[in-house]
Amino acid sequence: MSYDLAVWEGDRPANDVAAAAEFERLYDRYIESDDAAEPTARIAAYVTALLDRFPDIGTEAGADSPWSTGPLMGEASGPLVYFPMVWSRCEEVSAWAAHLAEEHGLNCYDPQWNQLRTPWGEPWRFELTSARGRPFRDPDPDVVRRVLVQVSADYYFAVLTRADDWDIQVGYGERAGTRPGWYALDRRDSAPDQRYRAEVTNVEEVIRAFVGFLEDNPTVALRFPWRPYAV
Repeated sequence: MSYDLAVWEGDRPANDVAAAAEFERLYDRYIESDDAAEPTARIAAYVTALLDRFPDIGTEAGADSPWSTGPLMGEASGPLVYFPMVWSRCEEVSAWAAHLAEEHGLNCYDPQWNQLRTPWGEPWRFELTSARGRPFRDPDPDVVRRVLVQVSADYYFAVLTRADDWDIQVGYGERAGTRPGWYALDRRDSAPDQRYRAEVTNVEEVIRAFVGFLEDNPTVALRFPWRPYAV
């Protein structure tokens, strides 16, 4: 099983939705098409930088390479390179490859999560972070669910922050100051120094709270047994 990244040359997409549309357009033109194109100079320079650190598989220098195909330059066409890496090393390698793309003035997109890994072209309204470390800007309810179902003893928290600094958080178990197997929901959407906490046992309730906050649903403040909570 491999993990893929797409890196391309062009203007910054406004957000993840715009990035997905641009990726599909470039993929259809430069990858699906029978007319292969030479990689642009900037894409070729980026792939060369990838190979400087991790040489091609199938070569003596690339015995420990994370790439799933080779030669890697063969995955580049025109302003786009779409390349796979082994799943077991995808967190480390994809984070580095995305940072390298930003250094080269390129866009990096993750098709597994439909997420732009380099900066957006427009401001964001919500940001979702978790113990897994990767932020998601303006996530849709499906992404919220995919992140929250992973909250556990190992990945014990997630936070959805609004641009005005109001937020809703969840922590799992004793590391979050609640009972084993329970979720502690915290929210801040009133006075800056005032938080509220509610404890629930079902991750579906956690998802409802986060999606309600994402959608500015006022019933979030009513449907849970919130109590004032001092941090």
